[in-house]
Amino acid sequence: MNVLYIDTTTNDLVVALIRRDGIIDASQRAMGVKHSETLCGKVAELLKIADIKFDEIDAYACAIGPGSFTGIRIGISTVKGYATANPRPQIAVNCLEAIACSPKCGGRGFAVIDAGNGYYCCTPEDGTLSNVISYDDEIAKRSGKADGAADYLDGAAEIVRIKYANGDFCNALSPLYIRRSQAEINLKKADNR
Repeated sequence: MNVLYIDTTTNDLVVALIRRDGIIDASQRAMGVKHSETLCGKVAELLKIADIKFDEIDAYACAIGPGSFTGIRIGISTVKGYATANPRPQIAVNCLEAIACSPKCGGRGFAVIDAGNGYYCCTPEDGTLSNVISYDDEIAKRSGKADGAADYLDGAAEIVRIKYANGDFCNALSPLYIRRSQAEINLKKADNR
């Protein structure tokens, strides 16, 4: 099993090859907003480190969010491009689920990720749908947290392995947006004036 995993939802650029018995990681922390400039070069670097060819990839996995709106689109569009050039199954990874099952992030079964503007996206303990909460919410204080996508790569890898083994592939990757973008919020405010 050679699954190319890409996560561009945070300031980290995560590019990894997930195998049954381990992870080959070529991630780069604190990329800021340079994901689109660096991503394909990192994938080429990863394949060289792993000593495999592009056509030896068995599937693609991508973090679909929540996270940076632009980052989500960069990761998904890159994976879709790769899948067009080298058709393989695709696996969607919810970042909150990856944090929730990551031992590095507490492995508590529920998670919180920064949604910007003082709000956080969370997976509540009761299993309800992800939603937006304030930083001061009690759930945010008790949840597993990650500073960047590289922190929960172990959780994402576990999800990818399970989905790959179960044949849980998606026909088309779709972004997971939990809140409206700041541009949408500003537009609505302008319309209400």
